[in-house]
Amino acid sequence: MPEKKGFGKAVRISQYILALSIILLILYFSGIQNVLEIFSQINPVFIIPAIAAYLVNNILMSFRIKKILTDIDKKIRLKFVFFSHMAGMLASDFTPARSGYLFVAYALKKHGISTKSGLATITSAYIYDLFFKIIVASIGIVYIYSNIFDGGVFQTLLIAAALMAGILILYITIMYPSAGIIRFSKNIKILQKLIDLGGESKKVQKHYRYIILITIMGWIMKGFEWFFIALALNIVQISFMDALILNPFLTLFSFVPLTPAGWGIQEAGIVGLFALMGISSVYAVSFSLMTRFVEVFVDLLGIKSFFTKDLRKESLEEFYNTIDGDIDEKSYNSDLLVQKYWQQRKTEEIKNCLDIDKNDVIIDIGCGSGVQIRETGASDAKMVLGIDLNRNALKFAREKGIPNSDYILADAEHLPVRSGKVDKIICAEIIEHLISPDKMVSEIKRVLNKGGEIVITTPNEFSFWGVYEMMWDLFGRGRNYGETHLMFFSPKELRLLFSDFSRAETKTIFFVSPFVALLKSEKLLDLSQRFDGLFERANIGLSLILYAKK
Repeated sequence: MPEKKGFGKAVRISQYILALSIILLILYFSGIQNVLEIFSQINPVFIIPAIAAYLVNNILMSFRIKKILTDIDKKIRLKFVFFSHMAGMLASDFTPARSGYLFVAYALKKHGISTKSGLATITSAYIYDLFFKIIVASIGIVYIYSNIFDGGVFQTLLIAAALMAGILILYITIMYPSAGIIRFSKNIKILQKLIDLGGESKKVQKHYRYIILITIMGWIMKGFEWFFIALALNIVQISFMDALILNPFLTLFSFVPLTPAGWGIQEAGIVGLFALMGISSVYAVSFSLMTRFVEVFVDLLGIKSFFTKDLRKESLEEFYNTIDGDIDEKSYNSDLLVQKYWQQRKTEEIKNCLDIDKNDVIIDIGCGSGVQIRETGASDAKMVLGIDLNRNALKFAREKGIPNSDYILADAEHLPVRSGKVDKIICAEIIEHLISPDKMVSEIKRVLNKGGEIVITTPNEFSFWGVYEMMWDLFGRGRNYGETHLMFFSPKELRLLFSDFSRAETKTIFFVSPFVALLKSEKLLDLSQRFDGLFERANIGLSLILYAKK
C-alpha cells in the first residue's frame, strides 16, 4: 500500500512538472517580455464582462444541479449548490482530466445530499456537456475551419468520437443493465456501485431538455467570455462566432490527463490553432493564459465550500444556544428601522391570519423570546405553549411573565403534545432552519384538531431574499442567518405540504421596503410599501406567509 501511494504521488508531481515545463517553453519561444507587455495594455472594460459571462455560466450550471437534486433527492438552496459547484470547478482546475469536479458531490454531502444522488447529477449533466463540446467542435471544424486544417485533425476527431461513443455505451449499460450484468455485478463491489449510480442517473434523464437548454445557454456565455478576452487583448481576428466554435474544441484539450486540467496542453493547442488563423504566438499565449486566469479567479469563490462543516442537527442546536435570549425582543423594538419594521410587520400579518379565541390552545413553534405570543394576542387564549431549542430564550420568555403561557425546551420534529389537542399553531421563520421539515409538518398535522389553523412564515424562494440575506449578514445586527437557512420554499411548494387540509393559502410581503428602511426615513418607507404591493400580489415578495386550516 505505501508503494502504491508513493507511486501515485510521484505521478502527480511529474504531471505538475510537465505542465510547468510546457508553459515555460511556450513563454520562452514567444518571449515572456512581449507577453507581459500585452498584459500591461489589457483593456479592463472588456475583462469585466468576460468575468461576468463566465460567472453567469456557472450560475446556470448551479441552477441545473439544483433543479435535478430537488426532484431526485431533496430540496437544497441555490446558494449551497453554487458554492459546491464552484468548489468542484476550482478542484477541476488543478486535477488531471478535470476529475476534481467530482468534489461537488462531497461538498453537497455536507448539506445533506447523498453522495449517490450528487454523483448521478453531476456526471449525467457533465456527459451532456462533453458530448455537446464534441458535436460543436466537429461541426465547426468541418464546415468553418476545414480550409486551415489537414487530415490529422479529422483523424483526431474520429478518435474522439469513438471515445465518446464508448463512454456513451458504458453509461447506457450502467443505467439499463441486463439481467446478466446485474447477476455478474452482485459479487463485485465496484460494479455494484456503478449499477447503483446508473439507477440514480436514470432518474436524471427525464430532465434532458432542461439539461440541454442550460448547456446551450452556458455555451453562449463561454463564447462571450472568450470574445471579450480577445477584445481586451485587441485580437481583432477573433469574432464572436469564432469564440463560440473554438471554445468547445480547444477546452477539450483540458481533459487530456497528461497534466492537471490540461495545463500547458490547452495553451499549446490555442497557440497552434491561432497560428493557423494568422494570429501571432505572443497574442495566442496571452489569450490562453488570460482565459485560465479569468476562470481560476472566478472559481476561487469555491474556497468557501472546502471549509464548510458537515450539516448536523447537533451542531445547529449548539449554535442556537449561543444566541442571546432577548434577541427577538431587541429586534422587535430595535432602534434600527429596517429590523423593527421587518419584525413588526411580520408579526402583524400573523395576528391578522389567526382569529384568537379565549378558548384556544395555541403552540408557538420556535417561540424565541415570546414576542409573538404577546404581540399577536395569543396570551389571551386559554393556553399558549412556547417551544424552542434555545434555553436562553426560554428563560427570558418565562421571566417576562406573559399570561396563560408556558415554555418548553423541545424539538419541532417531536412536539410534546397529545394528538388533536391544539387549535392554532404559529411557526414563524422556523421551517427553513430544519434539516427535515417534513417531520415537523407531520407533527403539526398530528397535534392540530379538526378545524385547527396554522400560520407559517418563511423566506420566499421565488424572490430576492438571498440578496437581502447577504446584506444583513454583512451589515446587519444580531444573528447571522447565512448558514442556518437550509432550504427555501416557493408558494406552491409550501401549499403542497398542506394539500390535505381544507384550506391552504399563501401570500408574500416585502420587496424593496426593507432596503428603503435602511435609509431610516419613515416617509420613504411608507412610499416603498405601496410599491411593494405590486410585487406581493405577484407572489414574489421576500417573505412567504402560509395560512392553512385542517
